[in-house]
Amino acid sequence: MTDADDLYALPREEFVAARRALARAAKAAGDPARAAEIERLAKPTTAAWLVNRLVRDHPDSVTDLLDLAADLRAAHTSGSGADLRTLTRRRTELLADLVRTAADGASPSEAVTRELEDVFTAAITDEAAAARLAEGRVTTAKDFVVAEVWPGLSIAPQPGGDRSAPAKTPRKPTDKAALKAARAAVKEAESTRADADRAATEAEHAITAAEDRVRELNAELDAAEHAELDARRALQVARREAKAAERAAGQAWRRLRQVEGTDATED
Repeated sequence: MTDADDLYALPREEFVAARRALARAAKAAGDPARAAEIERLAKPTTAAWLVNRLVRDHPDSVTDLLDLAADLRAAHTSGSGADLRTLTRRRTELLADLVRTAADGASPSEAVTRELEDVFTAAITDEAAAARLAEGRVTTAKDFVVAEVWPGLSIAPQPGGDRSAPAKTPRKPTDKAALKAARAAVKEAESTRADADRAATEAEHAITAAEDRVRELNAELDAAEHAELDARRALQVARREAKAAERAAGQAWRRLRQVEGTDATED
């Protein structure tokens, strides 16, 4: 692997190890700034990984999305209600197709499905978001901050009829017990959904915290390895100096004996 873009083409579970290896290679090549930049690359969420895989494996689907976005912009600019209605229906169909294609036959969780829809909707709505998606380096739906959604996507009523006095649909008699039970069921379902969303969010935060800790430990490991290498080099130097000192001491002793022997002879 030679480029950071390659990281986002890997299976998600291989991302962290590959990022570490790529950063080490950059550091070994004498580019610590590049190594630090690679270490900061975020691991994609499950939904983001599916989007990145879609970009690489199904470029035609991404082209369809970008084409639809361009058509929606043109229809909104021209104010064509008929075109907007047609394109809105197409948008709904395309979003469902993109989610299915990205999942590749799997059954993603509701949270993952919602994040996929958020990413694709952002790409349809905003040109910058579309360009970012096309790069295939999405890390999370939070990468896409769209200030305003399409105002022209709220479809106007069909022509005909008295728009100022819409026809009233006769209301059916309400079964109060059934209504109460239905409302309770909705409340319980929404509570369950909120709990699931919180659990998913907490899990994502836990993963992020764990990844940050892994990066910290990797940095500590790198520092320890460098310290060990420096210590080994210092040991080699010290041993060489000790041997040189030992040789010098031996020579000094021999010289001393020679001098002492000379003095004894003269006496």
